[in-house]
Amino acid sequence: MLIAVFWLMAALGLAVFSTLFVVHADMEVVAGEQAAFRALQLAETGVAIAANGNVEEFDPILLQYPVVDPLLNEYFEFGENEGFIARIRSEAGWLNPNQALLRGDRDLLERLFNSWGMELSDAQDVVSALVDWVDQDDITTAAPEGAEAEWYEDNGIGDGNYPFNRAFFDVDEMKFVRGMDVVESFKPNWRDYFTVRSEGPLDVNEASAELIAVAAETDVEFVEDFIIMRDGADGLPDTEDDVPYQNLEEVLAQIQSPPGRRSVVNQRLTTRGGTVRIESTGIFGDYRRKLVVVIRNRNSQPALISREEERVQ
Repeated sequence: MLIAVFWLMAALGLAVFSTLFVVHADMEVVAGEQAAFRALQLAETGVAIAANGNVEEFDPILLQYPVVDPLLNEYFEFGENEGFIARIRSEAGWLNPNQALLRGDRDLLERLFNSWGMELSDAQDVVSALVDWVDQDDITTAAPEGAEAEWYEDNGIGDGNYPFNRAFFDVDEMKFVRGMDVVESFKPNWRDYFTVRSEGPLDVNEASAELIAVAAETDVEFVEDFIIMRDGADGLPDTEDDVPYQNLEEVLAQIQSPPGRRSVVNQRLTTRGGTVRIESTGIFGDYRRKLVVVIRNRNSQPALISREEERVQ
């Protein structure tokens, strides 16, 4: 009888322990979900502030992250373990492939792919396939280098619905085009160079030296010198001492863009895009949530173009 009592007590103890373990695990899951949700709320707060047309790129209000004074050991801004970091960028800092393809400026994309190490002939083949993807006819561009429905069907790609015969709705759609796997072998992060949400021309006050050099048909060293001046005395972008340029001809002369190509280059570049990208990362303890929101006409009658969450690296 006594042994049975001991066994019963052991069974009850095991049941209690198991219950406590499950409850503890559930509480950790709930706490994690609450923390992640709070981080998302903070990211939304950053977006709301950055969307205000009166807020400048360098405004300190965009950096509301946990800061501790090492002498006083006191926390400022939002609090001990929460805050956000928001950044306002011109969406025109990335290249819009739709504008280049639909305008017939295939030379721009060929130059870009060639700058990544591709042979010019291979780059031309890929651009031909990109043209076929966005045009509305079934005539293969520069056959056989392009790619219309017959090529995709013969290679068992796309279940008969490729190409889409329209502009790209998303940069990631470009990966389906014939030859983009070759581009990826040379430039695995090629997506980081494109956008389909800008008005078109590349913003010289935001874009990288590499993209500006390709679009302006000049040496990247000249553009790097220009960017040093563009970023001001501190050498950092999005700070109060930045020197945004207003005159495109002044920029082209400074970076030594070929005068004989100005009529083409002028269509590729601008000094100010009308669409902004807001990147806001909410911080709550060890949790991070990042939102990327694209807005057109932020300063007057703003229109939301896209909103998506990105994985925090």
